[in-house]
Amino acid sequence: MHKVPLTTSAAMNLEQLQRCYSENELLSIRELCHSDLNCGAFIVYLTILVDEKRLNEQIVRKIKLDLSGNNDHGHAQKTILETLYSLGDVQVLTDMNEVVSHVADANFVVFMDGRTEGYAMSLPGYETRPIGEPQLELNVRGPREAFSDDLQINLGMVYRRMKSSNLKAKMVHIGQESQTKVMILYLANVVDSGVLNEMMRRIDAIEINTLVDSTQIEELIQDSTFSPFPQILDTERPDRVITAVNRGKIVIMMDGSPNALIAPSTFFEMLHPSEDLYERFYFANFIRAIRLITLFVSLMGPSLYIALTTFHLEMIPTPLMMTFLTAKAGIPFPTFIEAVIMELSFEILREASLRLPRVVGQSVSIVGALIIGEAAVQSGIVSRPMVIVVAMTGIASFTIPSFSTGISLRILRFPLMVLAANLGVFGVSVGLFLIVYHLCSLRSCGVLFLDPLGSDDWKKALKEIILFPVKFRKATSRQEARLVDSSKRSIHYVPTKEWD
Repeated sequence: MHKVPLTTSAAMNLEQLQRCYSENELLSIRELCHSDLNCGAFIVYLTILVDEKRLNEQIVRKIKLDLSGNNDHGHAQKTILETLYSLGDVQVLTDMNEVVSHVADANFVVFMDGRTEGYAMSLPGYETRPIGEPQLELNVRGPREAFSDDLQINLGMVYRRMKSSNLKAKMVHIGQESQTKVMILYLANVVDSGVLNEMMRRIDAIEINTLVDSTQIEELIQDSTFSPFPQILDTERPDRVITAVNRGKIVIMMDGSPNALIAPSTFFEMLHPSEDLYERFYFANFIRAIRLITLFVSLMGPSLYIALTTFHLEMIPTPLMMTFLTAKAGIPFPTFIEAVIMELSFEILREASLRLPRVVGQSVSIVGALIIGEAAVQSGIVSRPMVIVVAMTGIASFTIPSFSTGISLRILRFPLMVLAANLGVFGVSVGLFLIVYHLCSLRSCGVLFLDPLGSDDWKKALKEIILFPVKFRKATSRQEARLVDSSKRSIHYVPTKEWD
């Protein structure tokens, strides 16, 4: 975007700004001086963004009081500037594009005759969502604050918890039209400079017209676009951001979004919520073990049932096999069709419960599942064991802390069911092998997605899976934060400006 310098005429600057905001009745232009004193000073702002009550009472009124009894043109402008600087942080603007950006960012701008600068101050007056509790990352013990939609509030929540001067914040603007503020946070003495430069290169390369949510950033900077697995972790918890930067991660926060992005992220970080750190280590490890079991149940529960009851009855104990066969008697559909019907019904109920009002959503989902399941069994469409398998699979999927990872497992469940219906346990094994192979090939900003599995440092791999007592956890160092040796990265780092 080419620069449009301001002129010494306030009227010409105002005319130029009005052309930028043509057919926009929200732009307000007011003269700062008394009617009997023409000092050539004007204030411009968008009425919907600026707090007009504070503007009138704290700024305009004070300026007019300071100018009372003063008829000198030059002295009046000097008085206005002194008053502005005494009231807060003033930014000097020399380009019309900067003026447009600041006006759209809840700032008011002052123009004065004879000066080629505009003077901007922030005075937001729009309502923001207050700090509340997390909606997805619920916890029993630990901090209960969640990010809001305002970037300044979110940054304050992070810096209030970490007062180190090594915590750096770099701001970029993304979106040709929206010019959305995006903040990149990292701990300078811990972050890997190679990963940081690669991250900044990807962010600088983003070309988008309007940035609405951090999900768009996630999709534009991830390594594999078509992978069902999320390669960047998102969180709404400030305490998890603090933990991430302490481990050498890079955090991306966007104005207007309550979700912060953490990169690079690994598969095991998707399975370990921040709540694990607030529980006794033996209980946290027990929950982690349960979580790994439910991960396999959520992914392979229906497919294993289809494979065993269709191709491998000899692998089922005789009493249990007789129960399955008795329940299956009279069912008109093969086991695969049963599973598809119940899985789709479960997904429809889950989606419906999200769209319904919160007061009735949970009741409708639970009652609907009970009624539909019982009606399907009574009418002979599906068998009782299939209802139990699908119900257990659905419950197991809710134990995955990362919502995006849970969705991935739900999607992959259907291809595994197709393989099980055609090839039995062999098909399930082939599907599981392909999933693991895909996970091994994934990268997150050049870092192995399954790190540290497969590395030479078995102690680090053990610490990633098992939570040790606090006194045995070493503080993160710069060397430990190098998640992958540069010689093993699959991406080529393009030389860029240094950010650390």
